[in-house]
Amino acid sequence: MLEPSGGGPEQRDGLLVTGNLLIDVILRGVEAMPVWGQEVVCSSRFEAVAGQGANLALAASRLGVSTGLIGNVGEDAAGARIRRELSEAGIGLEGVETTPGGSTAMTIAVVRPDGERAFLSDLGCLKDFDSAAMERHWSRTFEARVVALVGSSNLPGLDLEEAGRLFAEARAGGALTVFDPGWDPDGWAPGTRKGIAAVVANTDIFLPNRDEASALTDQDDLASMLRVLADSCPGAVVIKCGAAGSCCILAGEVSRVEALPTQVDNAVGAGDVYDAGVVAGYLSAGGVLEGMILGTAAATLYVSRSSNRFPDFEEASELAKGVVLHQP
Repeated sequence: MLEPSGGGPEQRDGLLVTGNLLIDVILRGVEAMPVWGQEVVCSSRFEAVAGQGANLALAASRLGVSTGLIGNVGEDAAGARIRRELSEAGIGLEGVETTPGGSTAMTIAVVRPDGERAFLSDLGCLKDFDSAAMERHWSRTFEARVVALVGSSNLPGLDLEEAGRLFAEARAGGALTVFDPGWDPDGWAPGTRKGIAAVVANTDIFLPNRDEASALTDQDDLASMLRVLADSCPGAVVIKCGAAGSCCILAGEVSRVEALPTQVDNAVGAGDVYDAGVVAGYLSAGGVLEGMILGTAAATLYVSRSSNRFPDFEEASELAKGVVLHQP
């Protein structure tokens, strides 16, 4: 069983995130993708500092969790922007390196009118981030209550088996470990699955979405996905299912949290905000299910907004009162 941290938001020990940092260019209102040689017009666009690492850090910080980052950016205007905006949000950047001469990563996010999205990414300097970069700043994990690795699928130079060893070290030092690899653009090769398994084996809260869980387990139904993943995860497995809510298996018991109804502006980054809510809820209330409830509320507020998207702890907590939890 996971040990609760206890205490309210002001007593949180903090979160250290290792993950991908990039710029999102989000194109809204795309009814269908163009075929080669043709063009489709979107309804609007905007740019944002993003990547699973940045989104999780920004959302957690807004929810009141003291947050630091390990990652890298390029030596360019985009990298400077990422540093500036994360610093202004109060996020510790001691672990964020600048790759000399490197180009900061960028993703084009194409969003349908119903909020569903697809991505085209240029990884840029994320290809240069490796286990040595992660380990250079790993001593900071002993100052954090929660250690997260997210967006590892966009960090092709990262040795996941070595990351699993670092996770084991963090757990032995008393940190709660959180893992969300994101979608693998290379098709979930056997070596990738083996590396993910090495991290999951040292993970307290594993947070894939339904598509990722299905790809990792070769299963179609949620119950089977949960059981297969629980066999290799010593903590809780939480599967995010978008409008269908989320489900969890912890100590052999399956629980489900219903989604809240909302008008979706766009869902880019929603899973990362949910993850942040899970961390903030766990730290404030001492349990994974409480984290799932707060994560549901935080993600609901986020997807409904076109600006000032990250909710604070108070508004997420208020909305969380309406979240329905089903337990065995």
